[in-house]
Amino acid sequence: MKLLVTGATGFIGGSIVEDLVKEGHEVFALVRKTSSIDHLARLGVKFIFGDITDKDSLYAITGKFDAIFHCAAYVDSKNFKKLKLVNIKGTENICKLAVRLGVERLIYLSSVAVVSGHFQVLLTEDLSYSATNLYGESKIEAERIVWGYRRKGLASAILRPPMVYGEDEPHLLKIILFLIKNRLFPILDGGRNKLHLGYVKNIAQAAVMALHNEDFLEGAFFVGDKEVLTVREIYSIMAEAICAPGPIILPTGANSFLKIIPGLGSKINFITKDRVYDISRIELLGYKPRFKTKEALIRSARYFYPLKG
Repeated sequence: MKLLVTGATGFIGGSIVEDLVKEGHEVFALVRKTSSIDHLARLGVKFIFGDITDKDSLYAITGKFDAIFHCAAYVDSKNFKKLKLVNIKGTENICKLAVRLGVERLIYLSSVAVVSGHFQVLLTEDLSYSATNLYGESKIEAERIVWGYRRKGLASAILRPPMVYGEDEPHLLKIILFLIKNRLFPILDGGRNKLHLGYVKNIAQAAVMALHNEDFLEGAFFVGDKEVLTVREIYSIMAEAICAPGPIILPTGANSFLKIIPGLGSKINFITKDRVYDISRIELLGYKPRFKTKEALIRSARYFYPLKG
């Protein structure tokens, strides 16, 4: 197949590209002229220079593509102007491009952030939209756009990954590992809260599945790891992987004291909230993550802190 990928130079998009190349597809990456593309070039990826926020650059794209993977996104909740431009307007521009080019399928990487504002422990895809931050609000609006184009005839698969980790994760993992290694990362509430994660290679696996299975074109799908671990288990696995001391575990009673401090109460409630997502719908379509969470956490941690000797 001839495929176009946005966000191909990014963390999730890059992993999806690798899997698509392995399957033998002809992969084109929509990239800005300032992007680092050496890794993609070594994979044999072809390039189209443009920007999802620049309609004129998208109008220059011609030819027939079988599908578009829309992975490009902006994640900083402090800048809603940029969130709106990239996540909302950019998604609308890609949907218009898909219609104009007559692509047979759009695979859109949304986020669990579109429903994460609900307080129940096991979140399901049919919950109403509810976000906890501006990033989530922008993804809600972007997903609404995709739903709208689906109703108008654009075959679309909508995937909602949770917090994604893996080798070369660009946002938090390196910082967290530094804090763990130096015992600067205390874990609240005994680390009892559950945190459902998604290893990047498992997310890529699901995205490629959506290219081939018609059932992905109905509804939206949570996609993440099979196992759900507690925060204590997650950080203990990573600490052991890099030969660091075990994390500092604050007793459950510490929460009550810390919540007295102005401004900390809501943040502690947010940090210690269970985050578990029902992935049974995508499992019914044959999704069986290739990597178990413990193995993937170890691989990811040792990418940043390889064992010596």
